[in-house]
Amino acid sequence: MLSDRDYYNPGDYRRMLRPEGSVLKLLIWLNVIVFLFTGLGKAGAALQNLLILHPYYIRHGEVWRLGSYMFAHGDFWHLLFNIWGLYIFGKPVERQLGARRFLNLYMFGGLLGGLAWLGANWTAPIAAELVGKGNILVANAVQLDQHLKMDTLLRVYGGMIGASGAVFGVMVAAAMAFPTDRVALFFPPVVMKLRTMVICYTIIEIVQSFNPNSPIAHLAHLGGGLGGFLYMRRLRGDAPAESFLSRLADWWQSWRRRRTFRPAKGRGGPAADDDLSQEVNRVLDKLAQVGYDQLSEEDLAILRAASKRLKARSGR
Repeated sequence: MLSDRDYYNPGDYRRMLRPEGSVLKLLIWLNVIVFLFTGLGKAGAALQNLLILHPYYIRHGEVWRLGSYMFAHGDFWHLLFNIWGLYIFGKPVERQLGARRFLNLYMFGGLLGGLAWLGANWTAPIAAELVGKGNILVANAVQLDQHLKMDTLLRVYGGMIGASGAVFGVMVAAAMAFPTDRVALFFPPVVMKLRTMVICYTIIEIVQSFNPNSPIAHLAHLGGGLGGFLYMRRLRGDAPAESFLSRLADWWQSWRRRRTFRPAKGRGGPAADDDLSQEVNRVLDKLAQVGYDQLSEEDLAILRAASKRLKARSGR
């Protein structure tokens, strides 16, 4: 019942902690390597220009930039803060979700962050530099295309790079998975719950998003945070789009389990063991997906009954 599960066997503890390997370090190293390559003179600048996210490039079909922008950074401090946040918040989240789901979370947060920024800047004037001209042309997309019939585009200014949106999504996911964990801030030097910290940061980002002079893409942070929130809600199985019939079916199954399952006293017979084994497997699967805090009283009662059954069999 319990001993046949991987995370119950002592010899499988490594697989329990890292069931699918780790992708967190890979993401950190990828950000560092891309930063180093984009700093190699003109070739590095050309590479960064291929990764940057800008509405003009998306209009012309370069959709890979929705994923590539989150691996490029403008300077060392930009990179440092992002990979530090990714490590601090990503490590417990990856342990909770596994490598594959953590990678999905990271990319989904970055994607929604990029889309949020694009939506706000889709019709903004474009500052572009043409080959051999030496000056910057400010125009809309149609006017720029007219100029490019005679000249060649060198680069477009005002795009977005950085993993901040993806990291904000991971931070929101960490607050949802471990809301009561306490974190110590450098500034201000206070200790608060992780959930409280994320709420405060979100409010600051919302206020700052109305500042037209801010050089930070606050909407990308908010979009990434929304991505983390939606992804975790979906994993928990309580997505807003859940239908009434689905809810009714879940209620009916829960009612039947309460009717058919009664924690047995003593050892019980084979049929009782089979019923309890099925219920324990269901609860353990739910525990792996949503965490201990999301278990119902019925789930906890099943785990307690299974624990008593094991103790009775071992003679303790």
